[in-house]
Amino acid sequence: MGLLKRINSWFGSIVRKRHIAIFDNDEKGWHADLSPAMLTTIGIAVVTLIFGVLLILVAYTPLLDLMPGYRTNAGRSREMLIRSIVRIDSLERKMNEMLTYNENRILVVSGKTPAMQSVKSDTLHRSKGFVAPSKADSLLRQKIENDERYRLNEKKPNAIVQNALNGVAPMYGLISERFNSHGLLGVRINGAKDAQVSAIADGVVVLSEWSPEAGHSIVIQHKDNYLSVYRHLSGVLLSKGERVQGAQAIGYAGSDKDAELSMLEFELWREGKAVNPELYIIF
Repeated sequence: MGLLKRINSWFGSIVRKRHIAIFDNDEKGWHADLSPAMLTTIGIAVVTLIFGVLLILVAYTPLLDLMPGYRTNAGRSREMLIRSIVRIDSLERKMNEMLTYNENRILVVSGKTPAMQSVKSDTLHRSKGFVAPSKADSLLRQKIENDERYRLNEKKPNAIVQNALNGVAPMYGLISERFNSHGLLGVRINGAKDAQVSAIADGVVVLSEWSPEAGHSIVIQHKDNYLSVYRHLSGVLLSKGERVQGAQAIGYAGSDKDAELSMLEFELWREGKAVNPELYIIF
């Protein structure tokens, strides 16, 4: 009974209100009736509010960049370099498209039919005559052909995906982080803001979800037990169960609100094992 009385007395002292008054020299002041429990609740609410404001500032403003030691000059320079390369590459492609368009207009106006421009397959100015292989060349050729990765009478493990892709990568950009760097199971690609993400080959969407860590994600099942995984999308165009064709748009790469670059994390799996996408796809 003594313990119960002490608990009741302690609880009563916490919830019992105290009269707090503050007066100035003219006997004018402020007063309120507060209990220790109310003061504790107000304190917790103020701390939670401050934490929430700081979290919003960190997430949506470059506040962390102003903190010494958070980002090194090398990291900033690398990001600026990637951004500049992407811009220059985009400008070059647009300029080439404009030049081609103007040339075709001139041909049409002059009454001629525009022709598709093709790139010469061989630009080396050298003799195409037959050169007999040496003994060392023959031995090297035999060694390479005996290697399973280079056998001419068997399909390479990446031939199926490359043929289906026809040279199309999941996103146009630059690889910023490669396979197995810091435990990465795929590659990270930086591109222009809101860049389009495409399927690498024909398949079926087996997963389309959103998570706080990876944003929107899509997983596509391809033939021969290949799985392609696309993470950190800002939006998706397909849902689970839909069929998709190679090079078809499936969503857009995600980026921060004020960022000028977007980022896609791409993974390729073969029979339940993550493989290096650069060995199977031409980026």
